[in-house]
Amino acid sequence: MSPALLTPNEVAALAATSKTVIEKALEQKVFSVRRGTAGDRRLLPLHAVAVAAAAKSLGRRMTVNDKKLVARKLSAMSPAALKTAEIEVAPAVVLHVGSLARDAVERAERYAADRDAFIESAEGVQGGRPVIKGTRLTVSAIHGRLTCGDTIETLLEDYPDIPRRAFEAAVLYAQTHPRVGRPVQPRRGSAA
Repeated sequence: MSPALLTPNEVAALAATSKTVIEKALEQKVFSVRRGTAGDRRLLPLHAVAVAAAAKSLGRRMTVNDKKLVARKLSAMSPAALKTAEIEVAPAVVLHVGSLARDAVERAERYAADRDAFIESAEGVQGGRPVIKGTRLTVSAIHGRLTCGDTIETLLEDYPDIPRRAFEAAVLYAQTHPRVGRPVQPRRGSAA
């Protein structure tokens, strides 16, 4: 099984930090970037979530060199080891990355597995827009329904053959992969 790769937006959402923090870390070369199949998508390894979550927890107390050191050491660890990792960043200064980032890493692992299992983009289905596999239900439609007040329970009632985890992955996917183009404008006379 290949290691989970995530977009910068996915890393930010899973680490509960801003996209700006991840973009700044990329600019500072804290993370090694891999290119997606299209060549234009930047993909980050799972340990980027652990570094981002730890940095968020510590605030401005981590220097760029500390982040690079932590990222380099975490890159050699398995996903299971990330959840208990302790890294010495200076003599007698140990960063307990596992306790700071365990939940974020577990969330990232689960999301990456569910994203790969339940979401696809096929040229002949909905114009290549991302859908739940085996359906014509786009992730943007799911996100739109939840934004307009529906719940996942409502979606489960409407689509009993689709598991909850597929809907949860679709929502995060839609949030981290916004549709390209102009936003939909409310009609005149309708409440916005």
